[in-house]
Amino acid sequence: MSNATFSRALLATLLIGPQAFADTHETNSLEQRVTALESVRLTGGFRLNYTYKDWNEAQTERGGDFTYNQINLGIEAEHQGVRLSSQYRWYDSGNGAMVHHMYFATDASDNTEVQVGITKVPFGILPYESHSYWGDATLYLGFNDDYDSGIKVLSKQGKWDLQLAYFASGDAAPTDAQRFSFDVVSDGDAGVQQNQETHQFNLRAAYALSEQAEAGVSLQYGGLYNETTGKMGNAQALALHYTATYGTFGVQSEAVRYSYNAENADGVSDDTIQMGGFGARYMAAAQANVYVLNLSYDLPWKGGIVNQVQLYNDYNLLDKNKEAFRDSQINTLGVLVVTGNLYTNFDVTSAKNVPFIGAGDYTKAFAEGDGENGWQTFFNVQFGYYF
Repeated sequence: MSNATFSRALLATLLIGPQAFADTHETNSLEQRVTALESVRLTGGFRLNYTYKDWNEAQTERGGDFTYNQINLGIEAEHQGVRLSSQYRWYDSGNGAMVHHMYFATDASDNTEVQVGITKVPFGILPYESHSYWGDATLYLGFNDDYDSGIKVLSKQGKWDLQLAYFASGDAAPTDAQRFSFDVVSDGDAGVQQNQETHQFNLRAAYALSEQAEAGVSLQYGGLYNETTGKMGNAQALALHYTATYGTFGVQSEAVRYSYNAENADGVSDDTIQMGGFGARYMAAAQANVYVLNLSYDLPWKGGIVNQVQLYNDYNLLDKNKEAFRDSQINTLGVLVVTGNLYTNFDVTSAKNVPFIGAGDYTKAFAEGDGENGWQTFFNVQFGYYF
């Protein structure tokens, strides 16, 4: 018996059970099961962070904190033309554990795929709209790296990349802020904020201007059900984006216009909407524009264990409709060093009126402002190993 055959038999014994060998008529079934098991692939990642925040006096006095950030594990599998993609994440104690994504997929044709489950919302720059650890305003507003529950069709038609999707709901219960994707969340029975995302449609069309450049448009329209009034409002968003690589230079640019039109109860402001994610709830301007400009440059420092060194600067502005609301800005200057499967980001992030950055009131930062309206800065080093 060859080593490969022995390994397959041992795997089948452990996962299927020894009684599977009892009947020789089950040999073909056993072989099929083992073949299916061989297509299963385990993926994952481990992340550690060193952080130094200029507004945290206790932290600065002790020289910053070096802590565990995240462990994630995923399963990729395929059998008889149906694929599974899934991932679960365990964050530090302040952020909890949650599903990242989980969907089934199959090919409708050579250039068209259908996905069903918790899958990425096709909107704006894909797959990610930033280079840094912290991300940008669109992430915390639900327009970047967002996953919802529904069905999506992806199709390549010549130079066109087309994606159409319908999402019945978000990636967790509408009252649950303990979720990976930042979405509109309600307070539950006893709260004031009662809006919930539902019946959302997305269309994204991107055109390849060249092998290294893409321009695209994204449309999003969905319902905004208010549990108190029993009425259905709506949420709308439009994005235009352009991404390109010019040799060692890279650019990501995007403009987003969004509007939440809620059917709130009397006394509840229509100027804000409640967002939630990673266990936190905060208010955001109900209508605003978002502008993104991210630049990168691959430095010519490569060799030995170093595969890539990239310098980048990510900037974004949240321009709110209501004049009394102070605008939000984020800028990150950073360096990425890639050594095999280890990705290390060195980031200096400065922001004002942004949730979780600064000593102000994060629950109001994306709305009227955090009360400080000043720039706050933190230095972060993230070590991420992925397989």
